[in-house]
Formats: sequence, C-alpha cells, structure tokens
Amino acid sequence: MGATSASGQVVYTDVDPDLTSSGTNSVPLDMDNDASIDYVIQGLDTVVGSSYSIAAIAPYGTAGNEIGGSAPSGYNYALALNAGDMIDASVNWIAASNTMSYKVDGQFPYNENWNGVTDKYLALRFNSGGNQYYGWARMDVDGSNMTLKDYAYESTSGTGIAAGDMGSSVGIENLNVDDLVHFINLADNSVQVRINGDLTNGQITLTSASGKIISNKMLNSDVETIDMNGLASGLYLINVSFNEGAVNKKLFVR
Repeated sequence: MGATSASGQVVYTDVDPDLTSSGTNSVPLDMDNDASIDYVIQGLDTVVGSSYSIAAIAPYGTAGNEIGGSAPSGYNYALALNAGDMIDASVNWIAASNTMSYKVDGQFPYNENWNGVTDKYLALRFNSGGNQYYGWARMDVDGSNMTLKDYAYESTSGTGIAAGDMGSSVGIENLNVDDLVHFINLADNSVQVRINGDLTNGQITLTSASGKIISNKMLNSDVETIDMNGLASGLYLINVSFNEGAVNKKLFVR
C-alpha cells in the first residue's frame, strides 16, 4: 500500500510496498491521485540475436505532460536527478517517450542516465485543470526491472520543487490514512476495501499496469468490494483517495 500526505505546498505519496515491475509489465503513475494516469513507465524484453532489456517513461492521458530529459543525436533520454536538484522551468522538457535504461546481453553499452541506478529521481511536469505542476518520482532501474518508491509534486502551479522534497511533516498524515484503510483478498477473486475511520469524499479507482482505468466510483459506505473476475492476467493498481489523503495497493490477477 501507499499513502499520500500534504505538507505545506508539497503533496507526497509513499508507495509502500514499493511497486516493482519487470519484463513487459508497466508501472502507471498518477502524480496527483485524481484517477487520471499522467505517465506510464514501461519495460520491454526481447531477443533478436542478442537479449535486450529496455526501460522507458512516456506521458499518458492529459496532453502536455512532460519529462525532464536530453536528446543527443535525436534520441530522448530521461534525466536521473540527485536529491536536492531543482525541478522547474529551467529543466529541458520533452513531451514524448524517454528511454531510461538499455541493457544488452547483461551489459549497459550505452550512456542512458538510468543504467543500473538506485534512488534517482525523474523530473516531471504535468497538466491538471489547465495548470502546470512540477514533481518527482524516485526509482531504481536495472534494464527493464523498475521499482517505484515514492513521488511528490508542488501543489502551487508553476512553482518548482527540489528532487526528494517530501514536505516538512511527512509521516503523521501517512500513518493516519494508511491505518484507516484496509484491503482484504476474498476467495471469490475479489478485493474488499474497508474504511475504519472518519474520511471524506472517498473515491476508488482500479487501473491496469498500462494505465487504463478499469473502474472508477465514489465510496458510499465503509465497505466496498471490487470484483476482479473476468480481468486479463497481469498487474493492477487500486487507488482509494479522500480529502485527507490516498492509499494505493497493487495486486496481480492470475
């Protein structure tokens, strides 16, 4: 599960446990937890003479979502920032897919920024309600193996954010929301969501790994059941959001 908190102007989401994907699976990223996917981090494994493993990030959904990157020789490469690096208008923004890592026969023959790195930050600029927002996502990447750990954005439109900035009071709000929402796997291939507390304006969204919204509805009671029958095998993400924050859970349908 993951939990979201707002501290000052920074809205931070901890992905707990970390969301790990490999091979051809993808990781959807909804920066502001509004049930609209902003980016898809995608992998590709193939064998054509050699074994290739590729990780890339692409804008998704709203037009104008961008990724901080560079484009030497016409190829887009996502930046891998260090904690504290500033993400604002001074970054080179690319509104297209960016390669993160390219692994051939177990080696990294090229100079992508994300080759085999740990705890680096994507620079992200996304649109919501006609406004632009700056944010970051912290990841580990090794070939097409990708782990999303957490992410955040500056809720004042047009205002930059430092990579890794979680706000000043992360932990208190996270604990409250995370403790009040519980997921129960049922025997009939469904998931029950239980709310044990005073949370307002609940909404539950089921999303595929590719970013497609499977279902999206308001929570009208303290118990809601999500029917997973009939869904294709693969990774899915349940997002439960409230005025007080949000919780995420990943699950795999076999």
